[in-house]
Amino acid sequence: MNKNPNPRDQRIRDPIHDVVAFSGADEFEQLIWRLINAPEFQRLRRVKQLGFSELVYPGATHTRFSHSIGVFHMARQLVEILKLALGVNFSPDRAKTVVCAALLHDLGHGPFSHAFESCEKLRGKPKSHEDWTKEIIGGDTYVAMLLTDHDPLFHKHVTHLFDEEYPTDIYSSIVSSQFDADRLDYLRRDKLMTGTGHGGFDWAWLLNNLEVEKLTIGGNDDEHPFEVESLILGSKGLRSAEAYLLGRFHLYTQVYLHKATRSAEKMLGELLRQISTLIFDGDGKMTALPDRHPLRIYFEESGNTLENYLFLDDSTIWGSLPILELSDCGSVSELAHRLRNRHLYKCFDVGAQSKTVGGDSLARFRKLLNERLFDATDVLEDRVPVSPYKFYEYESSDALSKIMIRRSDGSGRHEDVASISPVVHSLREEQFFRVYSRNDDVRKELEQIWEEAKK
Repeated sequence: MNKNPNPRDQRIRDPIHDVVAFSGADEFEQLIWRLINAPEFQRLRRVKQLGFSELVYPGATHTRFSHSIGVFHMARQLVEILKLALGVNFSPDRAKTVVCAALLHDLGHGPFSHAFESCEKLRGKPKSHEDWTKEIIGGDTYVAMLLTDHDPLFHKHVTHLFDEEYPTDIYSSIVSSQFDADRLDYLRRDKLMTGTGHGGFDWAWLLNNLEVEKLTIGGNDDEHPFEVESLILGSKGLRSAEAYLLGRFHLYTQVYLHKATRSAEKMLGELLRQISTLIFDGDGKMTALPDRHPLRIYFEESGNTLENYLFLDDSTIWGSLPILELSDCGSVSELAHRLRNRHLYKCFDVGAQSKTVGGDSLARFRKLLNERLFDATDVLEDRVPVSPYKFYEYESSDALSKIMIRRSDGSGRHEDVASISPVVHSLREEQFFRVYSRNDDVRKELEQIWEEAKK
């Protein structure tokens, strides 16, 4: 592949990180610049970071494209911290791999991201966005060509990072952990773009208090103890770490799981499920979608190929709604019309109400709800757990996933932030259970079911 012999520096202006620069004299940074300009990465301009959140927060129109560049920039900053701390033990090749993975981590997101992924699970094709990302990086794509041109094995090194359930060294923790480049970008970006007062934390102080320390992990029946270097926080970073974790929890409860946003996501999931069923059953004309429409092609038997998937983005969905309103299938037409005009299903928050009642009222409600046999389009269920901080066993191989912080007692010891902070220790998984009703009559039936469940 031909490369510009005298490339100039490039710059991107970002609302979070200000100037993100790419050195024209640095071969690796020029690879990153070419990856950003690859068609598969440019597609992320057409996939919003927060999906339907703009229906609640009108400013939340930022994209996976801008977020991915932000994650790259954060990863590059974290790598510089490692470089200073590790000295001669620093691995430039490993660092390049994680920085590239940080840039490409969201390549595989479909239209409206998790809503589309949920639809795929419902129709028996549970392929995650991580799986699509790996296929893009290793498949017949421009991104794969650029990576291979840089180094024939480089794409395999990058892909391997997405295969790891837990970070295996200090480098991979930059890509995936409870304090990774992804979260350090999206928490700040989503707070800014939604305009919410929730989610603030002192990220500059957190980075300033980062240290590199050796952790001893293992030592149980399955593993021999071994030492591994890890990023930890100095004791002065405790309050910022608390704010970081609380901020993530508040953004989940106030933004990501907002009832209107989730209603729209559930409605889209049901709409996609219905049109995919019609197309798969050979009734594709009922959807009103033209024969060569990207959704129709993708939902056909054996249509979920990488080539077809890359034609899907948010604009594909929004552009299809006026067409789907003309569908001969009444429920498809209604769902498309309602999404297009923000006429959302109304939320009945059973989980919140059950907290005041206690007992097994929630379980009884779910049992009674299943017995009523509502039409699929009348009631949409939404069950999701929220874990602000995952608690791991200290001597397990997933210890690098934790946020470790040095004690302030002068001992030099470091512990899990949850062991030091009562605030973090009190954070536990919370279960959300909501149902969304198509109309007032259905809502009244749900209220009657709840009254029965409370008895």
